Amino acid sequence: MFAYVRGTLSDIDENIVIIENNGVGYAISSSMSTIRQLPNIGSEIKLNTKLIPKEDSLTLYGFYDKEELKMFELLLSVSGIGPKGALAILSNMTVSDIQFAVAGADAKAFAACPGIGKKTAERAIIDLKDKVDIIGAFEAKITSDLSGKKKAAPTITVKEEVLEALVSLGYSASNAARALDKMTITESTTTEQLLSDTLKQMSFL
Repeated sequence: MFAYVRGTLSDIDENIVIIENNGVGYAISSSMSTIRQLPNIGSEIKLNTKLIPKEDSLTLYGFYDKEELKMFELLLSVSGIGPKGALAILSNMTVSDIQFAVAGADAKAFAACPGIGKKTAERAIIDLKDKVDIIGAFEAKITSDLSGKKKAAPTITVKEEVLEALVSLGYSASNAARALDKMTITESTTTEQLLSDTLKQMSFL
């Protein structure tokens, strides 16, 4: 029900987005991340939505992209985090920020969000560890960081580049080097390919 709402952006009031569709104004609670991406008032927009019923109300939550909606739903699965807390997290952290915080067991990143205490932050790390696509997030970040760079010709350069990237993501140099030693590297091996293979290898260490 209410997979998305499409219409005219009528108003924005703090974290509430008003979308008018066929003469009906839908009040949709959203994150600051989504609100920052919205076009000008009067523009046509579409928000991916989730309806959450309570005893005395029906609240519609909406997000600019499906990845943010999916993360909102994952955050709701964490003990101690309700819709308000999930919005607070998504207003202060991007989807990638959350993925990397979970990967690095960085509870402080969650605790820095309004309304999220230390115990809830630690619980988020535990509950989300097996749910977020950590490897995919790493690959996307490094591929983005390396975009535009020329392919490294010497294999040692590729290996060093991947080692540096893994260490910057929080892996210990020893574990990263151990995983890299198990990789088959040729002159045609690209940084992106080696990174992807190494991340998969490290998930089994």
